[in-house]
Amino acid sequence: MHTRATAVAAVVAAVLTATLSACGSDESKQGTAERATAAAESAPASGTPDCGDGDLSQADWMEDCADDGPEKGDRPETELAVGDTFAYTDGLKVKVDSITTITEWGEYDTEPEAGQTPFRVTWTITNGTKKPYDLDEFGYQAQGATTGGETESLYVELGSKQMTGRLAAGRSGTFTSEYSLAKTDGKDVLFTMSRMDEQWLEDGSFLGDDPHWTGTIK
Repeated sequence: MHTRATAVAAVVAAVLTATLSACGSDESKQGTAERATAAAESAPASGTPDCGDGDLSQADWMEDCADDGPEKGDRPETELAVGDTFAYTDGLKVKVDSITTITEWGEYDTEPEAGQTPFRVTWTITNGTKKPYDLDEFGYQAQGATTGGETESLYVELGSKQMTGRLAAGRSGTFTSEYSLAKTDGKDVLFTMSRMDEQWLEDGSFLGDDPHWTGTIK
């Protein structure tokens, strides 16, 4: 009986040790940022923008003015701009390609009410692991970045591609999701990706911050 109790205690201790280790080590970091190098296209042709200009969007300020404080290299790995890639530790990669206004509609698409800006987030998943990945294990959401405005999902078929099914090892796929945002909440968007697969939960990787991209609706 004493031997059995000792074994149970050892298992409990091992679990607690693993949990504390995951919380306090680099194991909780989900991955690293691969930042786009061609950031100059967001700056005006006349040169460097006036960082004291109150009319600058949040996305433009983050891209061109954030280095007035801490160095850009000091930004958290999970804080990204449109065009940047987040590389997960196991080989999966996510890149947000664009955030664009929806201007064309299909017969059965749901157009937003007046006072709303319809937009589409387009991203690319690359499976750098050695086995297929179930894309339904990804979750994502968009919200306004200027004032934290809530978005509403739109049903759009024309030009959209839902992320579903399995992505083979070594392959990439591009997907979209469509939303509307009140014009009073500006045109800056914060887009977040989350993983929920079993392995990601078991090894404690979920304890890291989810990657998020900030960009302006173009």
